[in-house]
Amino acid sequence: MSSDVTLEPALYYEVTARDNNPDCRNYNQVFDIPQFYSNDGIRYAVVCGVCGQQMEILTATLLDPQPEVS
Repeated sequence: MSSDVTLEPALYYEVTARDNNPDCRNYNQVFDIPQFYSNDGIRYAVVCGVCGQQMEILTATLLDPQPEVS
């Protein structure tokens, strides 16, 4: 699923994502993900827990401060 959202590498964001799979019971529902890691800033995804399809990331807000990782 393509997205116009650009993420910087190795940072945490709060994102919203929408399920665009018409065969899924979550179709067109928007989900809030309060702590989403951007990986390398190129390969990242939110996947529906019901249908397993990649969801469209609608918004991404950089968390400030960034979570402490141990």
